[in-house]
Order: sequence, then structure tokens, then C-alpha cells
Amino acid sequence: MDILLEQLVYGSFPFWERGYDVLARSPGCRAEWVAEVLAACRNLGEAPSGITPASALFALRLTSGPWTVVGVEPQGVDDRGRPGALAFHALVVDPADYRKAGSNPFAFAGALRRDWTAETTLTAVFCTVQPIPPAPPTDPRFRNVVEALARNRRVAIEATTPIETLAREVWPSLPGSTRRRASVATWAFGNANRFDLVGLPRLAGVELDRTYLEPGAIDHEPTATSRQLGPLIHGWNRLPNSVRWSLPAVALILLGLAWQAGPRPDSPEPSDRPIAVVPGLKTEDRAAILANLKTLADRFDLAPSNDPGIVLARLSEQFHYRGRILDPTEIARIADDPDPDRDQALAWHDRITRTFLDDHPLPGDFARLPLDRQLALVARSFHLDPLPETAEIPDRLIQALGRSGPIRPTPLAGRYPALSEYARFLGKLPRLEKRGGGQ
Repeated sequence: MDILLEQLVYGSFPFWERGYDVLARSPGCRAEWVAEVLAACRNLGEAPSGITPASALFALRLTSGPWTVVGVEPQGVDDRGRPGALAFHALVVDPADYRKAGSNPFAFAGALRRDWTAETTLTAVFCTVQPIPPAPPTDPRFRNVVEALARNRRVAIEATTPIETLAREVWPSLPGSTRRRASVATWAFGNANRFDLVGLPRLAGVELDRTYLEPGAIDHEPTATSRQLGPLIHGWNRLPNSVRWSLPAVALILLGLAWQAGPRPDSPEPSDRPIAVVPGLKTEDRAAILANLKTLADRFDLAPSNDPGIVLARLSEQFHYRGRILDPTEIARIADDPDPDRDQALAWHDRITRTFLDDHPLPGDFARLPLDRQLALVARSFHLDPLPETAEIPDRLIQALGRSGPIRPTPLAGRYPALSEYARFLGKLPRLEKRGGGQ
């Protein structure tokens, strides 16, 4: 498929005397995208002493909505002859297009450029991408990294070179809901962007909060789920090359993996699958609920499904907040701060903790429950109180989880990192449609 991309180039180059600056950008690259991409590039940090930069890639979702996939390329020396200069080629991808590409940043790697001149100009470009299927892993850390990311944990790996091979193997094997939210950097020198998967030349001195696995944990024994897949992967690796890549062998391994892993909420579904019958609901209520759930899925850019329970599970997975939280001391300091943005910052905190905290997880048998029970549990997980009537829950969720206007960064975020995460999370929420002349 062909996907239209906006692009920009930022860096320090030996052919000018401007330090780090934007070299070129396509005309459709909005100012807020540029500002957010530049902040993400600067957050990548500087190479520690003794470390030589190498080609790398990172991808994350911008606060303003789109995804950016950025190629990082060493330039040798900067305009003053200092080593370690970098150039960043950023592609800006619409969220729906990113999902069409399998939510895999490596599908866009072929559109990244490495060489630049003072005469460089950029326009929007079409990139031909194809979803990347899973392949047999070669890195022994693969299974534990996949499982950690699927459980909403983050992984930082100490590596003397970029972890691109591992990241490329991991990404197609992640659940779709994880790919649609997770960020990655094959190599970085700092972690201010809080990537979900990141390679770092040194972990010492890098701040890793409680959402990250303990350093070295991915080298431990696989968990129960990983052990289920282990014999199949081990069997694959023992096959001779002439057999391993034959179609029957591939089919056998894929069938075994599917059997061991069991059905997943993110598995593709036949388009002719019948709509689930909702016991205990009137026909007119059932029709209204299903129509509103379709509206909800469209508004929140959820992968489509004919099963309303899957739509609700995806909403819960993608729109609960699991990042940093301001502690009581920080809240008191902000409340006493003369900065005019303090009220906005406190309002963000109130909304995050009042609506989005993941403190009422869905039960393990959620998929087997009747729809009225599923709706009630999801409403409870987003703290809708009092609980609406069953037929009203989809519309109430749309209103409760949307935003009425833009989310603009506040200077207070420089002192309170949780505020940056609040802004990034709230900025991903869909805008509410105007009702009766208001927001």
C-alpha cells in the first residue's frame, strides 16, 4: 500500500555554521509536529565518552496525534569540527496509516535517507509499505522482551551497538494492541522519551522508573507462556535449512505456534462473523449499543471487530494511563507555584487520576461475559460514577474519554516529568464533536 508521509530533517552538518537546526521540511509538516519531533530528537541525548554513534531508528507517537519514525545518522563532525554530530530524518505518519502498516515502524525504514546537502529540499512523499510478518527469532532475549511489552512493561537493554535485529524480530510478534501504543529506539544515549523498548550503551546513570524491567531480567528463565513456545522455536532451529524453509515445515511451525498461544483478542476475524447476541437486552437497546460501539471504535481509532467485547477490551487496553503520577509533595508545590499554567497542570492530574488510572482491571473471563456485564465493567474501569444505564454506556464513554480542545505543553513539565506524560497521553485522546454549538 502507498502511504503519504510528511518529513523533515534536523541536525548538525559540516556544510553550514548553524549548529543543530532544521535543514528542510515538507510544506505540509505542521509547526507543532516540528516542535515535538525536535524535542524527541534532543531527548535522545549525547553519546557518552568512548561511544561512537551509529545508525539507529526510533519511533513514538507525538502529543499532537501522529506517529513519527526517525532515522538517526552520524555525520562525523559538526560545523565546528567536533565529533559526534547527528542528523535526524523524521517521517510523520497519520495514526490510521500507521495502523494499516501493521503499527510497525520498521515498515517505513526504506523511506529514511542518510545523505544530505545544503541544497536539500523536501516534499511529502508516498511510501510503499507492507505489513511485516513474524519470523523465527534469532536473539535468545526475544521471548522475554515480547512478553514484557505485551504486559505493559518497558524494557531497556544495555548494548554496545543498536538493537535493531532484536527490535525487528520483536515487533511483528507483539499483540496488535501493544504495537499500536508502544515506542522503540534501537539506540539512544538517554531515555527522556521513556521508550517502551530501548537500547542504551550504558544503563548506569539512566533513570528507569518502576514500569521498566529490572536490568538483566530479560536474560532470566522464560515465564510460563514463553516456556510453552520454547519447544516449538527450539524445534524450528534444529531443522535443516533445506527443511526449515520448505512450505510444509513453515505451515507446521505456524500451526503449532497458533495452537500453543491460543486465540488472541487481536487476531484477525472473518468479516462475515455474526454480531454477538446480547442476552437480557431489548432488541432496540441492542441495536443502539452496537451502533454506538461502532462510533466509539471509529472515534478512538480502534482496530475494527464484529465482536463488541473485543472493541471494549481494546478500548480498555489502549486508553488506560500507566505512566508516572504526581506525588502529594509535587502537587502541593505546583499548587503554590506562581506559574499561570499551574491550574492546567492540576486539572490534568485530576483528570488522569479521576478517569484513566488502570486500577480496575478487566477480569480474565471478560471475553466470555454477556455484553451488559462487559459494558458495566469497562464503565467501572474508567470510573463512570454513577454507573449509566447499559444502553447509554458507549456514548458516555465517548464523552468521558474525549478532549474538548488542544493539549499544550506547560513549562512546568521541565520540573515535573509526570506532566509531560500527562500531556502526551491526553493529547492522544480524540476531540469531542461539538454539541449544541459548544465543545
